Amino acid sequence: MKWKDYMKKVINIFQTISILIGFIAIVLFIIPTIIGIKPFIVLSGSMEDTVKTGSVAYINTHVKAEDIKIGDIIAFSVGNTQVTHRVIGINENSSFITKGDANKNEDLAPVKFEDFKGKTIFSIPYLGKFMTMCKTRMGKFIIFLIIGLNILCLIFSKETDKKAKKN
Repeated sequence: MKWKDYMKKVINIFQTISILIGFIAIVLFIIPTIIGIKPFIVLSGSMEDTVKTGSVAYINTHVKAEDIKIGDIIAFSVGNTQVTHRVIGINENSSFITKGDANKNEDLAPVKFEDFKGKTIFSIPYLGKFMTMCKTRMGKFIIFLIIGLNILCLIFSKETDKKAKKN
């Protein structure tokens, strides 16, 4: 195999992997957001083993607080923080009693219905760790490097095609 043929194969594999990663990102983050499913990174272990630290939890924002049942896992706001815990009770004053699966005690304060953000429908372990890494300086550098290499590969492959057509 010629060196140019080898390089073409490497470029094609690199571009295919990049396109696949982009497609997966669209499926995992953009499409769910459009249909009202909010992904967010789980930062603590309070819901271990059900929802692991570093997972991305997907929250259905269309579910109403009134439709939540005991045993459901919900997302709610505590100040500027979003929390995912299991509902272990529902008070008559429109609030939930919640508890993390890994915690021994229930949460100190009831969750008011107005702090309810949605019902957790599923999570993907470790994806949040990858997303957190992408937000670092090194992660951003790697993303821009991959994009730049893809652009160079496109330019290189077009130049190679032009030369092949001339010959």
